[in-house]
Formats: sequence, structure tokens, C-alpha cells
Amino acid sequence: MIQDLDPNESQLLANLLRASGRDPGSFRAELQSDSLVRVTGPRGTAFYPRDSWFTRFSRHLDKSFFDAVVPPPAGPRMARKRAHALEVGADGGTSR
Repeated sequence: MIQDLDPNESQLLANLLRASGRDPGSFRAELQSDSLVRVTGPRGTAFYPRDSWFTRFSRHLDKSFFDAVVPPPAGPRMARKRAHALEVGADGGTSR
């Protein structure tokens, strides 16, 4: 049986998501019958122990584990110029 989190936890989750610039509507957290909290986001689902789910989830959120993959920009790639680093010689002069 899956049940919703208590209202205080749901509000805490929504506040964390808003503070991190994410849409609370794109995440769902539920308590499972095996006492794991299942969190589903745009990029997947994770399961956390009930007693530490919020701390672990917030760490994963901070590391962008739940963010959607951003595709590379379309169009031609700009060539990168090679930078030549200057090294300072023993006499204070520069050499390449």
C-alpha cells in the first residue's frame, strides 16, 4: 500500500524544490508499505529509508541526479583556440 507523506513533509519537500529552482509539481514523494520513501522526478525514481529520506534526497537533488538531461546545442560547433601558456623562467623572463 502506497500512501502520501504527511502534510508537513510534503510542504518541506515543496519548499526545498522551490528554493533549488525546481518545480514542485514535477516531483512526487510517497511512503511505501516497506517503509521506503519513493521519490519520482523528471529523470527517474529513487528509494530512501524512511528515517533519512529528506537528507539523502536533498543531497541527490544538490548533485542534480533528478534533473532532466540537457541536450547539446544544435548547430555548428565553434572551434576552440589553443591557449599558449607562458612559463616563467628561473631568471624571471618568459619562455614558451
